Amino acid sequence: MTSIDDTLSEIRWLRNEIWRCRRLLSAGLPSAERKLVEKRLLEQLSVFEGLLSTAFPLTLGSTVYSVESTTGRSDSPEAVIENAAMTSSVTFDKSISG
Repeated sequence: MTSIDDTLSEIRWLRNEIWRCRRLLSAGLPSAERKLVEKRLLEQLSVFEGLLSTAFPLTLGSTVYSVESTTGRSDSPEAVIENAAMTSSVTFDKSISG
């Protein structure tokens, strides 16, 4: 069984990796590299959400944002990335603020 300290350490590591991916995406990567970073970001966000829900099961809500309501456009990959990032940020903020 994993201790809460190990779980929190993994959450911090994933948060830092998510921030790193966001910085890379804002740097203007070539198309092929951008797709790889976007895929990695979505994987990390999924793992991040899972860890948060197991570490803080009572404080997390199941708020789901639609792409259209948050960005106004639903067909671009950036909208999906921004939507996923906002969802995890909001959930994480709720978990640490109580």
